[in-house]
Formats: sequence, structure tokens, C-alpha cells
Amino acid sequence: MFSLISKIVKRLTRFPIAILVIGTIFAILSVPPIMNLRWDIQLQDTLSYNGEENSDYKKIEKDFGGLGSLTVVLHSSDSLLNYNTAKALAGKLQNDSLVHFVEFETETDFYTRNSLLYISESDLDTIIARVAKLKKQAIEENNPFIVELTSEDSSGTTASDTGRTSENFGDLQKKYFDMMAQSHSSADGTIRVVDIYPTQSHTDLKASRALLALTQDHLAEINAGNDIQVYYTGKVYDTIRKGKTLLPEAKLAGKLTALLILLLYVINFYRQPQLIVVSSIATALPILYTLALAGCIYGRINLFTLLLALVLPGQACQVVSHVLKRYFIERARNLSPQLCIESAVLGIGPSTGAFTCIMAALFACMFFVPLPGLQELAVLGSLGILLNWFVSILVTSSLLLVFQKRKPFAVSDFRLSREFQIQLLPQKLNVVLIAIISVISLVCLIYGGKNLKFFYDFDKTEIQKPPSAADSLIAQTGFPEYDPIIIQVPDEASGKELYRNFTKLKERGGIPNIKKMYTLAQFSPHMSESRAAKLDSLQAMLTPNVISQLDSGQLRTFTLIRESLYRRNLDAHDQPKNILSKFSDKNGNNGVFAFLFHNIDPDDGLQCRHLNSDIKKLQGIQDGEYRVTGIPVIRATVLDVILKNLDKTITVGSFLVWFFLLLYYNRFSRAIFTILPSLFAMSWLLILMRILGIELSVYSSLAFPIIIGASVDGSLQLWTAFYNKQEGTALTVMQKKFSGIAISQMASLIACYVLLISSHPGLRSIGQVMLVGLICIFTAQFTIFPLIAGSLDHYRIWKKKRESR
Repeated sequence: MFSLISKIVKRLTRFPIAILVIGTIFAILSVPPIMNLRWDIQLQDTLSYNGEENSDYKKIEKDFGGLGSLTVVLHSSDSLLNYNTAKALAGKLQNDSLVHFVEFETETDFYTRNSLLYISESDLDTIIARVAKLKKQAIEENNPFIVELTSEDSSGTTASDTGRTSENFGDLQKKYFDMMAQSHSSADGTIRVVDIYPTQSHTDLKASRALLALTQDHLAEINAGNDIQVYYTGKVYDTIRKGKTLLPEAKLAGKLTALLILLLYVINFYRQPQLIVVSSIATALPILYTLALAGCIYGRINLFTLLLALVLPGQACQVVSHVLKRYFIERARNLSPQLCIESAVLGIGPSTGAFTCIMAALFACMFFVPLPGLQELAVLGSLGILLNWFVSILVTSSLLLVFQKRKPFAVSDFRLSREFQIQLLPQKLNVVLIAIISVISLVCLIYGGKNLKFFYDFDKTEIQKPPSAADSLIAQTGFPEYDPIIIQVPDEASGKELYRNFTKLKERGGIPNIKKMYTLAQFSPHMSESRAAKLDSLQAMLTPNVISQLDSGQLRTFTLIRESLYRRNLDAHDQPKNILSKFSDKNGNNGVFAFLFHNIDPDDGLQCRHLNSDIKKLQGIQDGEYRVTGIPVIRATVLDVILKNLDKTITVGSFLVWFFLLLYYNRFSRAIFTILPSLFAMSWLLILMRILGIELSVYSSLAFPIIIGASVDGSLQLWTAFYNKQEGTALTVMQKKFSGIAISQMASLIACYVLLISSHPGLRSIGQVMLVGLICIFTAQFTIFPLIAGSLDHYRIWKKKRESR
């Protein structure tokens, strides 16, 4: 099969001008899709395809608005200026298409005024009892016919009961609404918080930048001449900050990758500068086409497909290096450029084609992980690998023919060292070394594989938010610093049913990782007949005569009670606008959202999985009727999806490696010999990860399919040359192939170098695993191959001697 494909490519090389014209046209057409690529560089973006609502996160975000806000902190000594600035900003933003709703006022006063309409009836009984005591005490104190026979200390009623009643009212909001209540200013008003919720996804970098620019423009207009300090924070601002970090890094990584590959070409072809140009163009075009495909198919680059811009150029460099290496050999025989190219394509095409199919298959196997971001990597990675092989060979061949149309230029092979006459090791020593290395490697494989731990700490795999002045100011207010789990239900009645189910499970201790739940039903007054009767009895106690006899502390408490009693007919639509906006969707449907608050560390992936398991116990979530999202849920989902399906990728990928090797060699023994260096390298990688303390994470696990594929290239080149040799030994084959394989392996390492400088801990961990893995591969190829091939040479020599006798 690979020979047939190589023959087709060989025929195409006879039309260099047509190939270059078509390649140029495609390159020009690739520019618009690449320029319009959207950068989705956050973990939650990998849960859904761009523009499609195929995840709870996207579905909820569409109805709720951006699941994150741009938080503006205003700081000045003038509290009135702060308030007026916040109010003016909210007024300008509220009707803008980029803004869902704006919060800048607290709803604390509303719930304080209407406390009695929300507290439980048991707490209401306690208040009635205390009011009765206070009333009785007030009457007794003002009755001249009653003589106090007990001391104030022994009675313990007046001050303590008044204090407890006041305390009861003061803590009502904390007791019932502490998680949802927000205070948007400090006590003295010198710090004011404005919370702006976008209509678009907060992970949309372009939309987030537009919202920030709009807010800054309005504030510049409002605060003209005013001495007020403005700070920004929130998820929208975090997206912009991450974009400012990762996008320049991505550009730097691309430039560094290009520079390193160019340096390799300069080292290899410094005597023929034409070949530097030929190789660079042949390496650049496939990645250009792949990025254009990303724009046409998905319209974006996500956190995982970002790897392709680093991995694909290195693989293209490998193909180009192998083709030119074979071209050098043919030109040394004084053949014409056309014949050299055809011979090079037929000679190197099958082995590089087999390697290409193996790499493409390993990328394609990532599609078994039902995570859209990874599936995009699977599709684009497979297409990019195939384009690398096809385009690199055709463009390299075409440019060589065009550059040598009038006058062929001589080429000289680059070698890292001189050739030496190397003798084979004695057979017994060869066998002993193989046995020792095999035993040690088996121990490494068992021990390293058994002790390989999965890293659940997202604190060390995600870009963390650095401390900022805005956060320190917010800490001085009552503004919340938590991130609730959001559940979307069909209607308000479903929300009530969900809360009842939550209450039952909570009472039984069945959901220990969930602290509280809030629905709109809890924020709506519940006026049952028994509650109404108790409120009537409480109101009857508060006669003007009694109230006129109370001191100032008692009077404040009873005034609060009387104000609450006059508002007993409130309903859900009388809630503060802030609360209604939180529980309602963008279409105005009330009560379709519920909020869960947990008691776990959201950076602990294992705890996130436990929390997600508890959430799924709630009716309506079990069967998928209700939607749920939140940072812990997103992280648990990513972990569950990858951990449950990564083994399928590796298993099927390993099977495909065997399949393509058998298809290439058509002999079982040769496939085994080719894969052996890879197996030894993997065992060494596992033990080194254990020794170096490198743990497997969501990100670093992606390095394994790449390492498995990369490990086959050098072995294929060595064993193909070994089986095709006319004379010499395994050591001479290795010496002749060393420079070419070294160059190709250094090209593979380029992605590692670039990833290691990333500020994203997850991407950096991929680079760490890839670097250690590729070093192990390089070492195994030049250790295991000469030992095994040397034994085959001894057998070949022994067989020839036996036949000669």
C-alpha cells in the first residue's frame, strides 16, 4: 500500500510548476480563515464545539448570559461620588447589546425590611415568645402596683431578651441568604463595586475585550475631572488577562519554532543555501493549510489544538530531512535531479508513509475521548500529519526541480561525525547486555507503571489569578468571592421540587459535598395560614401604648417588626431586580435557575469528581432533565471523560501501530524488532517520571499518543536501512543513519522546548513529559537497535559460514 502511494506521489512530482501554482493558490486562500480564527483558550471551551450548544455549559450560558462578569471597583474618599459614578455607569451600560444586566446596589435592605416574611415558623415562634416577654416586662416596669423582688441579674430578661431579639433580626439575612446576599460597597462607601454581566460568553476574548473597552470609555466620560481610582477584576477580565499572556506566548512560540527549525536547516544545508529555502517553504505550507482547515471546520483554536502549531512543524521537518537525506545519496551517484527525486520518493516514501499513517492514526484515536476540544485535536492533527507528508514531499521535489532546471547544483551530505570502522560486540556479550537491559526495563515498566499517579491539583495545571489591588479592595466589602454551581430547570415549579429533593437528601446526609441550595422559591415570601395567624398575633402585641414605653434599643427592634408586618402581601415579582435577574433567563422566565454552594476546594480534581457525583444524585439531574454547570463540574467532567476513555485511545492506537507496521513489513518478526525500542523507551519514561516526580495530569496525558508515534520514526528508518543493506553491519547502518535521525529527533524536540517556556502550567507539563519521553526514545533507538540487529548480524554471519562449509 505504501509503495503504491509513493508511486502516485512520484508521478505527481513530474508536474512541479502545477504543484507550486496550486500550492501558492491554497496558501493565499488560507489567509482569511486564519485571520478570522477565534482563540478559545480556557478549559471550559473544550467542552463544546464553537457555536454549538452541545454541552450544559453552552446551553445555560445562552439563556443566562455570560457565566461570569466584569467587576469594576471604584475607590475614592467621596462615598457619594462613588455611588453616583456607579449609578451613571450602570445607566449607560444597561441597555447596551453587550450587557445582560448590571448590579451596583445591595439588596440587603430589602430582606432586612421584610425579614418576617422569610424566616421559618419555628424562628417566628421564638420571636413571638421574646416579644411577649418584652411586652410583659415593659408593662411590669411601668406598673406602680408591682414591686420588683428580684435583682436584674437574676431575672436576666430585659437586656438579654432585647439583645437576642435584635441579634435574631440582625442575623436573619446571614442565616437564610448569606450565600446569595451581596453588598456592593464598604461600610463607609469609599469602595463601590459594579458587577457587569455580559450577553456573550465571558470566554469569548473578542467580546470580552469589547465590553472592557466600552466600560472604560464610559468611565472616562463620567469621571472626567473626578479624583476616583478604577480597578478591574472578574472572569471577563481574567479572560482578557489570560489572552494577554497566552496569545503573545503563542506568537513567540511560533516564532521560536520557526527559528529553531531554520537553525536546523542552516546547520544541515549551510553549504547549499538553496536547500534552506526549499526546506523552509515545504515545512511552512502544511501548517498553514492545517490552520486554514481549523478556521473552515471549527472557526477556532482551542487549548488543545494550540499544540498543532508546535508539533506539526517538527514532524514536517522530519519528513523533509528524510527526503533530502535520500536525495543526497542519489545525487552522489551523479544521477539527474528528476531521477534523484523519483528515487528518493520511492526509497523514503514507504517508510515515511508508514510513520505518517501511525502518527495520524494515534491522533485520530483521540476522537474516542468524547471531549469536543480533544476531538478537534484528533481531526486536525490527523489531517495535519497527512498534509505534512503529502505536501512536504511534493513541494520539496517541485522546488528542487525548479531550482535545478537550468543548472543542477551539487549537494554534500552533512554528518555530525566521521565514519569509523566499528566492530560487532561478541555474541555472548551482546546477549548478556540484551538480557540485563530487558530485566531492568521490565522492572522499570512494572514499578513505574504501578506507581504512576494521576495529578488532580488544578492549582498547578491552570493559570492562577494573581493577587490584585481590586481583590484586596473587594475584600473590604460584602461582595461575594465564590463561584456557585448553576442548575437550569424548566420552570419555577421545577425549582421548588428540586429544592425539596435537595432538602431530603441533605437531611439524610446523602450529599455531604453540597452546602446549600438557593432557588427563587426561597426568595419569595411564603404566606401560609399558620404564618399569617402568627404574624397577626405578633402585630396585636405591638400596640402604641407598649411601644411608647420602650427604650431606644427595643424601639428599633419593634419598628423593624412593624415594618415587616405591613408587607406581608409581597410576591415573587416584588423581589429586587438583582435577584430576579439572577434567577431568570434572558427571555424573562422567572425562577428557571438554581444555585448550589459547595464546601470543597475547586482546585482539587478528586473533590470535584465527588461533588459532581453528589450533584447527580438530585432528581432531574440524574436523567438529564435539568442542566448543570460550574467550575468544579467542568473540571470533574473533563477528568471523567479523559480518565474513562484515554485507555481506549492508547489501546486502539497501539493496535494501529502494529497494524501499519505489519502492513509495511508484511512480516511479524520485523514489526516486533521495530517496536522494541519504543517499548524500552516507554518503560524508561515511566520510571523517570516516578524519579523526577512528574505526575500524569489532564494535559500531560496527551503527550503519550504523540510520544508513541514519534518513537516509531527512528526505528523505521534504522530497520528499513538494515533490511535493505547490501553490505556492512548494524553498526555501520546506524552510523550512516545517525545524522539524519538526530536531525529529525531534534525537530521533534522543538515542540518540547517551546512548551517548556509556556506560562500555562498544563501546557508546560506536556512539554516536560514529551522532553523526557523523546530523550528516552533517542537513547533506546541507538542502544536497543545495535544490540538486537547485532545479534541478527552474528546469526547471518554464522549462517553464511555454515553454508560455505
